[in-house]
Amino acid sequence: MTAIPTSRLRVALASFALFGLMCAAPLSAQEDAAPPPPSALSAEQVAELVAPIALYPDALLGQVLTASTYPLEVEMAARWSKANPSMTGPALEEAMQQQPWDPSVKALVAVPQVLAMMSDKLEWTKGLGDAYLAQPDDIAAAVQQLRARADAAGNLKSSNEQQVRRGPAPSRIVGEPDLPDYYIIEPVDPDVIYVPIYDPYQVYGVWPYPDYRPFYWYPPGYVAVGVLAFGAPIAVGAALWATYDWRARRVAIDVNRFNTFNHTALASQTWQHNPVHRGNLPYSSPALQQRFGKAGTGVQALPKSGIGSQGLPKAGTLTNPPLSPKGAATKTGPEHTNVNVNRNINLGNTNRPGSGNSPGATKSFGNAKNPNAVNPNLNKNVTVNRNVNVNRNIGGNVNVNRNVTLPKGNVSAQGVAKGAAKGTGQKGHP
Repeated sequence: MTAIPTSRLRVALASFALFGLMCAAPLSAQEDAAPPPPSALSAEQVAELVAPIALYPDALLGQVLTASTYPLEVEMAARWSKANPSMTGPALEEAMQQQPWDPSVKALVAVPQVLAMMSDKLEWTKGLGDAYLAQPDDIAAAVQQLRARADAAGNLKSSNEQQVRRGPAPSRIVGEPDLPDYYIIEPVDPDVIYVPIYDPYQVYGVWPYPDYRPFYWYPPGYVAVGVLAFGAPIAVGAALWATYDWRARRVAIDVNRFNTFNHTALASQTWQHNPVHRGNLPYSSPALQQRFGKAGTGVQALPKSGIGSQGLPKAGTLTNPPLSPKGAATKTGPEHTNVNVNRNINLGNTNRPGSGNSPGATKSFGNAKNPNAVNPNLNKNVTVNRNVNVNRNIGGNVNVNRNVTLPKGNVSAQGVAKGAAKGTGQKGHP
């Protein structure tokens, strides 16, 4: 065999190497340009999120987790509940048939105390919902770990209000460590709920994550009695249809209760997030946004410009009495209070240490530099006209801030926009 001259061999190798570099260059450039994938919430962060609700009965826990994926509708439902405190039982069930909210949100109207907490802690609500969508296994594991801590501290026992029992562990997988039994919390009467009230920083014994201290919420007028207490009994009937499949670590559906309360004929026990009820509120991670974001165009969607795409309605300004007949003109008067949506809180990012954002980011759920600052994604010098029409009379839809026209030029952040709301035969209130 004829030997290849050394010079020709070197030229061939050099050409081959150059070709390889040319082929690899675009891929390398793309890899450098692509942002690193966001990191999941740490165990500490997940524990902080679920600590205020980990000791709830399983049905109520599951209902909170599913409803928290729709923060805008939670806020609307909380206001409706506050405006209709006497609505219970069959009347409440019928009233919910007229609302466009997701069934998980409608269910919680039967437990106004929990809706009030979720509304007061709206940023937490959004963070919890996004965490459940992205990390359901971690949510379930954190709940069980916290229940075990409460049990070890002597604060998780059966009582006149609820039953606590241990469920068998899932089948062991060869090669993996044994799994512990799981805690199940159920009401003594399935149709009556007692909402636990407790300070998460105390009920679990020594809180293991001092940098991630959970909030303590209690209803107005509540006087603490012991480490864990219960609110007044609430007759929920079939409203709470959620169950928790601890083996699958997912919220499931009690189809009989679901169909009774919602007047439907659902057959599947699998709960699925419906992004239509998310509106235009973005998800906290690119993965969730890619998975669900394209469908977020439901009737509760806020406008894509101005405050709508990032903000949430300001609490305490919406009342929603019984709906007008379909097609009827909008009434005027104090019972049809308009909506001020100028709540400048950026919920697009959850800036918490270890959550995929820059190191040392503030724990605030609002502006990373100043949690009280105007949302940096919004026009700082524009206040949305407070005369926003709430079209509750058109098929029961609540179209918040859908028909708002902003004036040209800048308006003081403390003033009121002078632009008139474009309605369909409707006029804003003065």
